[in-house]
Amino acid sequence: MPHSSSNQWAKQIPNSLNFSQEQVTFILGHSLRSLYSDVLADELPDRLKALVEQLENGRSPPTGAR
Repeated sequence: MPHSSSNQWAKQIPNSLNFSQEQVTFILGHSLRSLYSDVLADELPDRLKALVEQLENGRSPPTGAR
C-alpha cells in the first residue's frame, strides 16, 4: 500500500480514545482509589496522627520532625 493511501486510511478511523478532562479525572481517581483502597483503610501510625493533630490545631510540627 502506498504511503499516501495509508495516511488517508488512518484518518478515516475514528479515534475512540478522546476523553474530556472530566472523564480523565474520573478514570484516574477511580483507578487510584482502587489501587490504594487498602492503604486508605489502614489507620495512621501514631507519629503521623500526632503530626496531623498538630497541623489541624494550627501548630507547626517541631523543627526536624520527620
